[in-house]
This record gives sequence, structure tokens and C-alpha cells, in this order.
Amino acid sequence: MQILKATVLTGCLLVAGCAGPFDRSWDDPVYGDIRDRYQQADELNARLRSDGDDLDESRPALDGLAQLSVDDAIRVAIANAPSLRRAGYQVDVAAGRVTQTGLYPNPAFVFDAEGLGSDAGSGGETVYRIEQEIVLGGKLSKSRRVAESDRLAAQAGFVAEEFAVASRVTRAYFAALTARERLDNRQQLIELSDRLLDAATAQVEAGAATEPDQLRAEVVREQAQIELESARLDYDAARQRLASAMGLDKPITLPLSSESRNLPELPDQDALLTAALEANGRIAVARLAIERAQRAHSLAKAQSIPNIVASIGPRYSDPDDETTLDVGLGVEIPLFDRNQGNIRAALADRLSSAAALREVQLELIAEVSNAYAAYQSARAAVTRYDEQLLPKAERTLDLTRQAYQRGKADYLRLLDAQQVVIESRIAYVDALQRLHEAAALLRELAQTEAPWRDSTTDRPNGGTDQ
Repeated sequence: MQILKATVLTGCLLVAGCAGPFDRSWDDPVYGDIRDRYQQADELNARLRSDGDDLDESRPALDGLAQLSVDDAIRVAIANAPSLRRAGYQVDVAAGRVTQTGLYPNPAFVFDAEGLGSDAGSGGETVYRIEQEIVLGGKLSKSRRVAESDRLAAQAGFVAEEFAVASRVTRAYFAALTARERLDNRQQLIELSDRLLDAATAQVEAGAATEPDQLRAEVVREQAQIELESARLDYDAARQRLASAMGLDKPITLPLSSESRNLPELPDQDALLTAALEANGRIAVARLAIERAQRAHSLAKAQSIPNIVASIGPRYSDPDDETTLDVGLGVEIPLFDRNQGNIRAALADRLSSAAALREVQLELIAEVSNAYAAYQSARAAVTRYDEQLLPKAERTLDLTRQAYQRGKADYLRLLDAQQVVIESRIAYVDALQRLHEAAALLRELAQTEAPWRDSTTDRPNGGTDQ
């Protein structure tokens, strides 16, 4: 009967030792969808690597796209960017630690034997004992709550990285788009410089101009050639930067469909700042750090409560031919170590976390202010070029062309007017790029708009590049 009781108690302890939470799933289906899309491919590739087979490269990232919009580019990047993959797996790492911290300590089986090998031919006593540490003070639940804070912080970091990837791709996309337009304008400028040089050479030969006029035209032509080569190299580099931002190896060859002249519309600075202070991932992580520090402080105080080690098992005495049941309880006496150092450190960490949140808030205020100033400055420049400078340059060129047709202006003056128009267009393109870059940074800071999430399941899943 005693042995039966010991067996039943041992079974209960074993069941308690196996108790613990299941793996945690992602709270938001958007994040789960993003994670699942690349996790399946990564796990397949990992199995292929272990088997020595070729990797799964059967799903080109840009398949089915005749042209590439900025939102398409972001979707491809989300499926391919290694930084987002790493951030996603860090959430899984944190989720695994939530599970691990919730597990009860394993029981231990102990065997003791006395007097083995005695000359009298009989042994002493034999003990079969199960020991189980009984956790008191709610340490397991408190530890799990600390780990849960880490999981939520990792998930907030994943969201922040998603917006960072979108921001990088947006900037790279419009950099490539404006580099293409800049190259086209530089090509027009070199053609204009050739005509200018031909006209100056003809006038020198006809005696209507001097040699310095021809030298000036040659200098202009050489400068235009240098700038054209630089623009061509910038365009090639911009296409590669866009591909890298999208997580691809080779430069993008698809035509870019988004129009740089479609100006981004953003709320005012106060609304953006409010959104940043509420939704930005760094704010979320800082707030979670405060919550984690509070939970860690509670855990540190609970850890000052000692656990109990319970044991139970049958004892068999060979000399007496008798079986008895041993029951034991052991507890640590918190005489010297009451976890006072960790409690004090946890309290200081709580205060530090509150200061860190304030630091992040001040940093975001400055960053939003700087980005919004850049956005407003670029938008004003774009508007001024669009409404005043470019129309005036075009009007000047039109009037000069009419004067040239009536014989009231020479060819060099006409070419000079054309050069002013092209250079104004290049400056306009530069202002457009600054505007889109500033808008992308503000969206990254506010983290409120995510148009690339629309119809994500209908988009390419990633893989190789074109």
C-alpha cells in the first residue's frame, strides 16, 4: 500500500514537471503572413542543404510583373530582405524562451544502497526516491511574464524593421527613378553641347566669332561629357542599390512605373509627431522595456522566497526484511543571500528604462522635426520649379526660338536658352528625389501607413532575382 502511494505521488510530480505553455503564435495575422511566406522557403532550403541537393530557386521574385511600382518593390523586399528575416526569427527565438521559462523543474530519481558486498551475505538498506523541486512565490509565472515582454519587444522590432525596409526601398526606388531621368537630361545636354560646339566652330571659320568662343564651347562640351558619364555610373549604381534593398542580387531591369512627379501627401508636423510618439517601434520597445523591468523587479523579489525540495520513495531493509516509505522536505534558509543585490539592480533598471523612454521620445521629436523641415524645403523647391522656374525657362526658350527664326537672335543664344531649360529640369529632378526621401523617412518614423500590405497574398513570394 505504501509503495502504491509512493507511485501515485511520483506520477503526480512527473505530470507537474511536464506542465508548461505551448508555443506562442504571432498576435497579428499580418506579421504571421509575412513570417510564413519566407519561413517555408527557408526550412525547405535548409533541408535541401542538409541533403546535399540544389536550393529551391524555382520562384523568381519578379515573375508576373511587367513593370515595377514602389509598392511592388516593397513587397518583394519584405519577402527577401535578410534583415527582416533575422528580425522575424528573433521573435521565434523569444517565443521559444517564453515556453522554456514556463517549464517546471524536472524530477530526479535517486537510488541509495548500503552494505553491498557484505561478508555476511546480506545487504543493508536500499532506497528508491523521487525528488521534486516545488517552485514557490510564483516564480514560473513571473519569469514567463518577463520572457513574454521580450517576445513582444522582438515583435515590435520586427514591425520597425518592416517599416525600415519599406523606407530603404522607397528611397532606393526614387533614387533609381530620378537617376534615370537625370541621365536622360544629361544625354540631351551632351547633344546640345555638340550642337553648340559645331555652331561655334562654324562661326570661327566664317570669321563671325573668335577662338575663345570655340574654346568655351569645347569646355562646355567636355564638362557635359564628364557629367554624362557620372550620371550613367550613378544610374547603374542606383539600380543595384534598389536590387540590394529588395534583397536581390542582380540589378533591376523592369521599367519603374511609379511617377516621381506624383508628390507625396503627408499630415502636418504635429500629426506626424503624435503618430511617431504613439506608433514608432522604438517607442514600443522602450515602453515594453519599462514593463519588462517592472516584471523583472517583481521576479527578483519572488526569487528571495526559497523553493522546497520534496522527496518520496520506498526503503527496503534487507536485515529486517521490511519495506517502509520515506518522505522528505528540504528548504534553503535565506540567511545571507536574500537576492537583495538583484532586487536593487532590478529597481535601478526600472528607473533606467523610464529615462530611456524619455530619451527615445526626445530623439524622435528631433528626427521628425528635421525630416519635416527637409520635406517642406524640398516640397517648396519642387513647387517653385513646377510653377515658376520651369515655365519661365520654357517661355524664355520659346521666345528665343521665335527670335532666332526671325533673325533677331543668334544660334548660340538659342542653345544657351536650351541649356538653361535642361539644367533646370535636372535641378527639378534632384528636388523631387529629396522630397520622396524625406517623405519616406517621415513615414518610417510615424509607422502608420503601410500600403504595401494590401493584397500581399497575391504578390510574389520571393526567391531569385531577374
